[in-house]
Amino acid sequence: MKLAHYAFGEENRDTGTVVILHGLFGQARNWTAIARRLAEKYHVVTADLRNHGRSGWDDDMRYAAMADDIADLIGDVSGGVPVHLVGHSMGGKASMVLALSTQAGLIADLVVVDIAPVAYDHDYTGYIRAMRAVDFGALTRRAEVEDALADGVPDKGVRQFLAQNVITDKDSGQMAWQVNIDAMARHLPDITGWPDGLAFPSFDRDVLFIAGANSHYVDPKDRDHIKSLFPRAAFTSIKNAGHWVHAEKPEAVLLTLSAFLNR
Repeated sequence: MKLAHYAFGEENRDTGTVVILHGLFGQARNWTAIARRLAEKYHVVTADLRNHGRSGWDDDMRYAAMADDIADLIGDVSGGVPVHLVGHSMGGKASMVLALSTQAGLIADLVVVDIAPVAYDHDYTGYIRAMRAVDFGALTRRAEVEDALADGVPDKGVRQFLAQNVITDKDSGQMAWQVNIDAMARHLPDITGWPDGLAFPSFDRDVLFIAGANSHYVDPKDRDHIKSLFPRAAFTSIKNAGHWVHAEKPEAVLLTLSAFLNR
């Protein structure tokens, strides 16, 4: 699938291309502020993963399918030169799957933001249920969507994040979800899990894992497993940040990314 994507700093292609991928329920524009700053030196591409943002919908939400999409995107934007690949959460898992595939040569190095190559027991069915229950026929503003999610999504910040996925038809004014909720619901075990039978046993290039210090997604007990797949992995954490590290501490994430890219 061809992914909708946005390019910044195209005049900097000679310095290298950075491809940035969002997480579940996210979209490319969540990374725009950081992308614009990185684009002062690099060619930067942010993309909407399948079933998100302006990209197409498909029933398949397995990581192998997402990794193929990313490989196609890199082929389109890189000019044949391996890219610096950055992925948050679900986008980080998809990036790791690509790095452990036969198309690993597309990647110069990898940054994984607040996720590990493990299965989680996180359950997003409550979010899905709340999103499906929204009656857009009775709503006209995004703030009303946030209120409609309140019973199933008690955290205001999460409600605001989910409501960013509302799109309004310019002609009718009708609002709808821009994300493919049905495909996500069917593949939640795949999304929270980690696939078996990957092509390569390890990715022998530099990898940086950036965790939110207040998040539990990158557990120190998993480091030996991570090192078995990514022998050159390094680890850092961002103080006072949770899972959405780039939204909570964008300046710290930018500095960390810049230091890795400039090493």
